[in-house]
Amino acid sequence: MAKIKKITLLVVSIFLLSATASAATSVPEKLIYEARLLDSGTNDPLTTAHEFRFSFWLASPVNAGDVVGGVIDPFALNYGGWEEEQTVTPNDLGFVSFELGTVSPLPEIDYTEHLYLQVEVKAAGDPITAYEILDRDPADPLNDRAPVGSVPYALNADMIDNAEIGTSDGDIVLLGPGGVFPSSVMPGGTDQDTFILDENDSSVTSIGLQFGSALGKLLTYDIGSGYFNFNDSVNIEGNLTLTGTVDGYDVSDLGDDVTAHLDGGASKHDASEIDVEAVDGHFYSTGDLETVIDDLDEAIFGATTALMDRIIVLNSQFEGASYVGDGSDNIGRLYLDNDNTAKENYYEWTSTQSDLQDYDIILQITVPKTFDSWDAISPWTVNYRSSTADPLSTKADIFMWDTAGNPVTLTGMSTNLVSTSWSQTGLGFSGSPAFTQGESFIIAIRLYAKDNETMNIGEIQLNYTG
Repeated sequence: MAKIKKITLLVVSIFLLSATASAATSVPEKLIYEARLLDSGTNDPLTTAHEFRFSFWLASPVNAGDVVGGVIDPFALNYGGWEEEQTVTPNDLGFVSFELGTVSPLPEIDYTEHLYLQVEVKAAGDPITAYEILDRDPADPLNDRAPVGSVPYALNADMIDNAEIGTSDGDIVLLGPGGVFPSSVMPGGTDQDTFILDENDSSVTSIGLQFGSALGKLLTYDIGSGYFNFNDSVNIEGNLTLTGTVDGYDVSDLGDDVTAHLDGGASKHDASEIDVEAVDGHFYSTGDLETVIDDLDEAIFGATTALMDRIIVLNSQFEGASYVGDGSDNIGRLYLDNDNTAKENYYEWTSTQSDLQDYDIILQITVPKTFDSWDAISPWTVNYRSSTADPLSTKADIFMWDTAGNPVTLTGMSTNLVSTSWSQTGLGFSGSPAFTQGESFIIAIRLYAKDNETMNIGEIQLNYTG
């Protein structure tokens, strides 16, 4: 067998060979290796079959133990985890060409590391121990294996540090036409509590959020002026709480007569959009006739516009009342009567049964449009009387639901009401029940009696500021 004198390395490169693709990249992975085999004594081309073994390593120097008994040690320190063998017959000039990755697919390349290619060769048919490592520079012990050049790393053109274009976790998002994200890659939301525009605080004029390209509705924060601008109308459903100033007026100083202080602001609106009438310096919607008349009375008769203590008195028979049994123990008689001495109209509930019987009087009461707040001490009072002071024989309980339909937690004495003479209980509430102007709330009075005893309910008084 002729000895191998040298192998001239002509090309080590990567280019597209087939449609084969791995999961991590969309371009084919094949390395082209070309060389020339020459006789070491005559420099004549070798044209007989030879076996080549190729392997990847993470360093150029060959260390003792990298190859043991002709076999590559897979646990060697710098082993790159890939090898393959190919047999080739050189052409008449001794040239050979290989597609590396044909026998064993090339591994996914970690582009943060550098690879070196180890090439071994022996005559076909010789034992595995005959493999000779081709040393790039025998005079330099640190320069044994050939570095994989930059061309294979062009695979990274389709990826960035092993990340590829797509819409899965860790993928790269590609900008669409106009340099914007296509809707297919935009998330439906964010699980973060805060989304920051101008996170690096680079803007010195304004920060904006635009709705629609052609629509062009823009919400911006004017940095210089220190307020938000929105370039269209705003509709608010629900309550609007203001602090600071409105048209130069301090909101905290306006009290409840806000329209009187802001009447000049109406001139700032387009007259085609606002239909108003002015009365005594106030501006009103033309449909708010009741309010206009009330304020006309104040203007004509000199009534004060300040908040006043107001009282609503409900006398039996209560207007809008209904009478309901709860379905059990409701045997008895409910009727109206009058106490001329006490000047009191009242309901009376009585029963001949030996067990306590009950019946409900349900009042639906509308919160006045002038309502501001309930009296701080005693919002509601109820007059009552019973034929005995024993709550096991006769009594009254009172319940309430606010304008949102939620039960109201009453304070004061609201259960087991008994008194052999006319008495009055003052009721309040805890928490923050809703009492909305123009809407209704419910008062339920449950009367109990047995053994011909009686329970009376008289005048109800509502105390509020308005």
